[in-house]
Amino acid sequence: MSADHLPFTLDEYAARLSACRDAMGRAKIDILLVSSPENINYLTGYYNIGNAMYQALLVPLDGDPRFVLRKLFFEGIGGVSWITTGVAVADTESMLEATLSEIAAMGAASARIGYDGADMHLPADIVDGLRTGLPKATLVGAGGIVEAGRVVKSAREIEYIRQACALSVRAMEAGIARIAPGVTENDIAGAMYHEMMKGGSGLVSNQPYIYAGIREPARRSSFEGTVLKAGDSIWFEGSASIQRYGGPIMRTFSVGKPPAVVQKTHDVMVRALDAILGAARPGAASGDVDRAGRRIVEQAGLGERWLHRTGYSVGVSFPPNWGEGYIFDLKPGDPRPLSPGMVFHTVPWVLLEDVGAIGLSETWRVTDDGVEVLTETPRKLRVA
Repeated sequence: MSADHLPFTLDEYAARLSACRDAMGRAKIDILLVSSPENINYLTGYYNIGNAMYQALLVPLDGDPRFVLRKLFFEGIGGVSWITTGVAVADTESMLEATLSEIAAMGAASARIGYDGADMHLPADIVDGLRTGLPKATLVGAGGIVEAGRVVKSAREIEYIRQACALSVRAMEAGIARIAPGVTENDIAGAMYHEMMKGGSGLVSNQPYIYAGIREPARRSSFEGTVLKAGDSIWFEGSASIQRYGGPIMRTFSVGKPPAVVQKTHDVMVRALDAILGAARPGAASGDVDRAGRRIVEQAGLGERWLHRTGYSVGVSFPPNWGEGYIFDLKPGDPRPLSPGMVFHTVPWVLLEDVGAIGLSETWRVTDDGVEVLTETPRKLRVA
């Protein structure tokens, strides 16, 4: 089989599947029900537009993995996956019954079956139905088995992230060029989307976040047609997507001369981001990297306005999120060490009452002796 139509080589996909099976063996899992679109894509290359609904890849310790997919999507599986075995389920048929039949056909009706109970793409009625329909099987939570392989990126994955980062920066610059009094947040978003699509981005995993003035980003509603006026600060965050890999970037801008509080706060966040990048290296604990930036913000009297973690892993992603914070994140007290090949988006920002959100970010990878910033563009408060 050729892999010319897939984003990775057959050898890389085979190595991912082998690592998954090694982890299954250690966890004494006979068959793994993979349901998240990110994990399915990581193991097989497969993707479709129907990710909001249940679908599955059944991975045995030995033998061919098998898909359980809507017939509509199964028809073209050879064009997007190196694994093509499985069952096509008509819309008049039951996905649960199809899953049960495939497990029985694999000889696993009395096996130890692992599933990810935290996956939002795995409905509770599917899990309940498997317990009822497979009375001799043992169902166990097995979240993290595939994710353990995803956290350190291959050279090809990093190259896709690098391309996405470059395009994210270009898209942000296109948005900046639209900033002027009387322009709307939607005008800026349109300019960013146009640049991303023109530059080769696929379906983005999240829409750009654009907040003008004092609208509160904690509600994560993004652009709402707000009209820009002189003195507004504008908070951007967005990411292109190359082969399902993102490269997010965040910056703060001002329409005309910024108020003194905006400039002063932005200067603090720049120092915090610089400290985060300075502390990040192989072996550094997640919590220590977080502390490097958070200490600076606290010393400036803004600690209570930093409402979130310092950063999170990025990699293969599908809507509605470009992040992998559920795999690895940077947060207070976390002892987990960084390793070469990990990629993070670090997001120091604060929310000031009657002012808005102020901060900036970078996406970067851990190298053998430090970090490489992949989205780097001037870390200053831009004035339009």
